[in-house]
Amino acid sequence: MENNKSNIKIIVDSTGYLDKSFLEENNIGVVPVKIFIDGKDYKENEDISVNELYNYLATSKEFPKTSQPSIQDFFDVYKPEVEKGKKILSIHISEKVSGTINAAKMAINDLKTNAVKVIDSKATIFSIRFLAEHAVKLIKEGLNFEEIASSMEKLALRFFNRFILSDIKYLEASGRINKSEALFGSVLNIKPIMSFSNGVIKLNGVTRGWARAKESLEKFVESIYKTNGIEKIGVMYGKNIEEAKELINKIETLVKIKADLIQVGAAIGNYAGPVWLGVGIQAEQNI
Repeated sequence: MENNKSNIKIIVDSTGYLDKSFLEENNIGVVPVKIFIDGKDYKENEDISVNELYNYLATSKEFPKTSQPSIQDFFDVYKPEVEKGKKILSIHISEKVSGTINAAKMAINDLKTNAVKVIDSKATIFSIRFLAEHAVKLIKEGLNFEEIASSMEKLALRFFNRFILSDIKYLEASGRINKSEALFGSVLNIKPIMSFSNGVIKLNGVTRGWARAKESLEKFVESIYKTNGIEKIGVMYGKNIEEAKELINKIETLVKIKADLIQVGAAIGNYAGPVWLGVGIQAEQNI
């Protein structure tokens, strides 16, 4: 049997927003997304803090731009581990919404190695977190590299999620919607309800007002709980921590499971704005 603790390395991109203690305890590597602000580029979670980004968004008329990790970024992270004889599980944001996975695959091709397996999380944030936790668990249980990779790919099919945005101007600034749609939505106080569905960002509906939008998240959690069961759940937010805590209290009362509180940083917050909420679920079974 392989000595899994020393033989398998987990790599994630920074959109997983994993706790620093968890990263250090399990020796997990992070390839950061880059943020461009006022002509300067910053590495997410390294050169710019979460609060700095949200403060900038709230006060500036200019919007930052994001850039996926480069092929060289992945090459530089993979190469030392491969040379040590390690096998790598590399977990990333959905391939259908970002070029991150493509950059990772090209780095693997340049290294001419089969020691790296890229795992498409099919979403981001919670899905990267839950997959990394699953990989750590299986490594400790002594499963081999191929068994762990296969189990992670199956687990990604059991993820469900919803996101609500308080202000859609950030979507408009990012080019996700046009100016007329943003103006129409703002005037009518429309709040979009969105999700990652099969790796693609999808509009699932709209509500009039923020209170109703938050209620839609509660109803969504209740629906998944009744139809699929819930093993894990996370609540994601920008700068609005008190609203996130309020939502967690309601969810934990409903499903009797402790929920993760996940503050989301620059790469995702740039599109969602300072005030937004999301729920990510690891279901007991797929539909």
